[in-house]
Amino acid sequence: MRIVLIIVDTLRYDHLGFTGHPVVETPDLDELASQSFFFDNYRIASFPTVPNREDTNTGRYTFPHHGWGALPDNAMPLAQVLTQNGYTTQLLTDTPHLLGHGHRYHRGFQGYHWIRGNECDVYFTRYNLPFPQVMPLEKTRADELYFGGHPLVDLSAWINREHVWEEDCYVAQTARTASKWVEQNYKAKNFFLWLDTFELHEPWDPPLYLAERYDPGYKGEYRVTYPVYGPADCYTKAEIQNMKANYAGEVALISKWLGHVFRKMKDVGIYDDTTIIVTSDHGTYLGEQNRAGKMFMKGDPPREAPWPHYEGVTRIPLMIKMPGQAKGARVKQIAQPVDLYPTICDLAGVKHGLQLDGLSLAPILRGEKVKWPRKYSFSSPAILTEEPNYWTTITGEGWTLMLGGEADEAPLLYNLNDDPEQKRNRAKECTDVVAKMGKAYVQFLRRVGAAPGKIAVFERKLARFAK
Repeated sequence: MRIVLIIVDTLRYDHLGFTGHPVVETPDLDELASQSFFFDNYRIASFPTVPNREDTNTGRYTFPHHGWGALPDNAMPLAQVLTQNGYTTQLLTDTPHLLGHGHRYHRGFQGYHWIRGNECDVYFTRYNLPFPQVMPLEKTRADELYFGGHPLVDLSAWINREHVWEEDCYVAQTARTASKWVEQNYKAKNFFLWLDTFELHEPWDPPLYLAERYDPGYKGEYRVTYPVYGPADCYTKAEIQNMKANYAGEVALISKWLGHVFRKMKDVGIYDDTTIIVTSDHGTYLGEQNRAGKMFMKGDPPREAPWPHYEGVTRIPLMIKMPGQAKGARVKQIAQPVDLYPTICDLAGVKHGLQLDGLSLAPILRGEKVKWPRKYSFSSPAILTEEPNYWTTITGEGWTLMLGGEADEAPLLYNLNDDPEQKRNRAKECTDVVAKMGKAYVQFLRRVGAAPGKIAVFERKLARFAK
């Protein structure tokens, strides 16, 4: 079987034409979605970028055990299992964190190719050239400062000075490389291509024509390309709209260039008999809940403060087109990134013999009537043995429960059917729902082998609330 897995960093569920976005244009992704099993309740698990890739590459939840870091030495990566079973395996990425800093996410692949320079990847210094000031420091992410006090948005512009037109964008470079790979490998009966693009991560700096398409009247002094990672009230209404427009332009760019890969697959005659999977690692806030960016990072020294994660971050798209599939279907079952490992192995006919946390989606994809065992999804940064703790988002049966924060912070509970924008906290009036979902989370932590001290933090949180 030929399998293509595409991960688009920071792609929100609600920013596709297929999912009903009123403005953003994503015809190529919409076409694929219409031919795929589209999972409407696909939720992040381990947050953010690298922990998500560990979930996907190992089939096990990362956040109950540790956070951001290299692929563990004792892990059996998905690509390695497929390689050992006769698959041609290739990683193509412009995501700087997969191979940078010794993270080793190319382990197990026969071939890997890293397109350098995205965001913070300083692959070529430019000492003689001054840093541009892209955005005011108080309106952009400034938890880390580089080369004498420059934020990430300035650093990225300094690295990528020669990027002046659309085909310089990272998704275009990655898509053209993937197209070349497809043309040179389409005769392989069994291959696994992991295409990973960081393009939709900040800075949101699409070609100007795309940014202006979604915000034609903007007259601000600067484009809001890298959000503050904090409260959104530092922006004017016009600046919020410009931030949304730049993000929308990037989404449109993603769709266009992934379409370039799909067209090459059609040209060489393998599109119809290839399993194609497109998903993301997390979303981001675009002003909702008075937030900009995917997490709160402020302070002196800067640190990531616990922030509850709402739908804009936790709900992401997952579409899987099976060989021969022309008509799509919407799937209601809850799925998470740990499910991709066992699913791909099942579809490939590969036995792995590993104890995985994930559930194979293959029965659903084959049209079998199965009783789905998962009632809830669990999403979080790496949880701690002390408070303040990172917030875990538990979603299922029409509810979202959030547990975490400071010792005196109570849970947050929202009914997604009645309150999809999550504005009314119902934890005090629906204590039975909090207790039920909280109990499910504690049971989950025990099942995946979380440290007793971590479990105890949430047990205390729930006990205090019950009193």
